[in-house]
Amino acid sequence: MGIVDVCTRRETRVPMTTEKGLHSHAGRCRLLLLGLLILFSGYGCATQPSSYYVLNGPSPMVPDRTPLQNIAIGVGPVSIPGHLDRPQIVTRAGQHRIAINEFHRWGDSLKRQVAETLVMNLSALLQTPRVTIYPWERALRPQYQVHVTVHQFEGEPGKGTTLDAVWQIVATETQTQILTRGFTISVPVEGTGMAAYVKAQSTALGALSRDIAGGMYKVVQG
Repeated sequence: MGIVDVCTRRETRVPMTTEKGLHSHAGRCRLLLLGLLILFSGYGCATQPSSYYVLNGPSPMVPDRTPLQNIAIGVGPVSIPGHLDRPQIVTRAGQHRIAINEFHRWGDSLKRQVAETLVMNLSALLQTPRVTIYPWERALRPQYQVHVTVHQFEGEPGKGTTLDAVWQIVATETQTQILTRGFTISVPVEGTGMAAYVKAQSTALGALSRDIAGGMYKVVQG
């Protein structure tokens, strides 16, 4: 009787183990098929390409005073808000919200582009090639240095953009602040799309450049 009981127990265990193994194997197969479906479905989704933009000086930057050819001027440091200091173009999405446009990016650092655009504009307005960007070599140290602190430089595509900044003219040798001014301008965006928005930002920088150039003439010529 004891032998019969053992055999009976063995016979009842085998089907239970087999059924559990089948369920486990089927589960693994379903997970594998699901993974393959997800993998191959990804190949059918085209990734949106990114577009890249640069700031430019508005054309033309017409000077209206005598050249300052004997004066060396440096632009920088330039500071911008932290939320703008990223590869993506940042726009407004409301009073307290911003939009980080993942597929619309700057072709170079925004901070660097602001400084380079100011250098290009001031060189044209002051009619001198002796305008350089910070940092500079000691041998090329300018007589005057323009510090620019940008507080706001964003807006809404298709609507407008705002540039709010403070600039200072400093005597480089003594680091004495000679002239400090605040500057604010809002420029409407003419057209749709990000290219029109960036063009409006370039226009705003052109207006800031004219303001700085006027201050430079005041400092140099009195």
